[in-house]
Amino acid sequence: MRKTRLIFYTLSFLAFFLFTFLSIQFWFENYHNPFPDWYPPELPINAATQKRGEYVKEAFVHSFNGYKQYAWGHDEVRPVTGSPRNTRNGWAATIVDSLDTMILMNLTKEYKLSRELVSRIDFKKTYDLVNVFETTIRYIGGLLSAYDLTSDNLYLDKAIELAVQLLPAFDTPTGIPLQYVNLKKKTGVHSRFPGSASALAEFGSVQLEFRRLSELSGNPIFLDKAQRVIDILQSKSTELPGLYPVYMDPLNGKFTTSWVTWGGLGDSFYEYLLKHYIMVEGTLDQYLDMWLLAIDSTQKYLISTGYGFSNMTYLNQWWEGQPYYEMSHLACFAPGNFLLGGHILKNDTLIELGLNLTYTCYQSYESTDTKIGAEIFAYVDASGTRSRRWNRKQRNSYLSTGIFVTDGHYYLRPEVIESIFYAYRITGDKKYQDWGWNVFRAINKYCKTPIGFSGIRDVTSSKGGWDNIAESFWYGETLKYLYLLFNEDLLPLDRWVLNTEAHPFRIGGKKPASSRQNG
Repeated sequence: MRKTRLIFYTLSFLAFFLFTFLSIQFWFENYHNPFPDWYPPELPINAATQKRGEYVKEAFVHSFNGYKQYAWGHDEVRPVTGSPRNTRNGWAATIVDSLDTMILMNLTKEYKLSRELVSRIDFKKTYDLVNVFETTIRYIGGLLSAYDLTSDNLYLDKAIELAVQLLPAFDTPTGIPLQYVNLKKKTGVHSRFPGSASALAEFGSVQLEFRRLSELSGNPIFLDKAQRVIDILQSKSTELPGLYPVYMDPLNGKFTTSWVTWGGLGDSFYEYLLKHYIMVEGTLDQYLDMWLLAIDSTQKYLISTGYGFSNMTYLNQWWEGQPYYEMSHLACFAPGNFLLGGHILKNDTLIELGLNLTYTCYQSYESTDTKIGAEIFAYVDASGTRSRRWNRKQRNSYLSTGIFVTDGHYYLRPEVIESIFYAYRITGDKKYQDWGWNVFRAINKYCKTPIGFSGIRDVTSSKGGWDNIAESFWYGETLKYLYLLFNEDLLPLDRWVLNTEAHPFRIGGKKPASSRQNG
């Protein structure tokens, strides 16, 4: 009896000790700020355009050095605590996702180190399931763009090696891929979404990369798999013509929800319809026809102006037969997509819509205490209808700005900067460079740490707190779009198309091309 009691007390003590240890570790990594006196110097308001680009490059180098020191070879570095983090199979996502950023910034030293690391990545080894979409846009997209920019066969070989391993996900009765692949078993694995559905933005956003793979490898299997998905979608009749619910059962091809959005789970599908048409130099009308049908329904059903704010244009969602008046940061890529389409098609109405939505997305930054945009914000339609409840603070925010925040997180996302980039490239109006600079100054003020840059938990408070996370898109998208905004000779829009992770692919052919206007 005494021995049993001793074992019980010992196990209880060990359990208590383990719980306490893990709680302290969680608190330290997620809430504790070990640099209470860290205040990065503010950047000048009126810096010249070239100098602004240099400041952005310095931010990349600062982030890269923190990653190199604390997490080299891992997917990410935690920018507050300096610990490594693997969220993308441990294949150095930060490096692969930012190879082209280094090339465009002419960071020779950092690039050489990174290339050597990439040469040693074994894409056959991983500790977890492989997400087909994320792997395609970050890893394969990053490798293909590095190849397009350098003609280095290392990157093409690695991209093909990895892509072949994703093909089992497409082995379904419909051809709609599953979300994951188990590399060891060489089988697809269902998603963790409701009903094990596949998501529109995932299965509908591998087409650029898979086309480029087939072009460069000579193997049609990649494009065949991706094209089948588009053919299936085009055959579907939906409540809003051209706009598709975000979840589909990959086994029977039926949609499992009514939810339609240009935000997360829907976003990059619509993005790729237009960009695929551009990539093939207008030789495939299917993609343009589908995009134009989506745009037509979007203009009819999903565009709102604000109650008391006629200068604010919003992009609604659709839920159970009616508009849902809330936008996400992710949806703020759409203005840039409308602008690009309007530019290609010489459609001033689309350009105007894109500029109006870009203004709203920029105001989502200007409306907060930190001047950084929230993950999700809501509004009141011109009819006086709103979809989200609000408290007094949120109501007052709307009455003064036309926006109220419903999720104050900022994950270092690029979408607003992306649309500002397209607004500047297409109009040439330098106010958009100023908008981008204002965004970067705010990010530098609130997100910079001694190790890198961190997301923050609440943009509505100057004390919102770092979240200790810096995903690879910070290096591959956010900083790239900022750098391109201030270096307009790089990646001209008539020669390059950027994937949803901002990786540039050459328009119209196999031969890699110069990244510069006159190259």
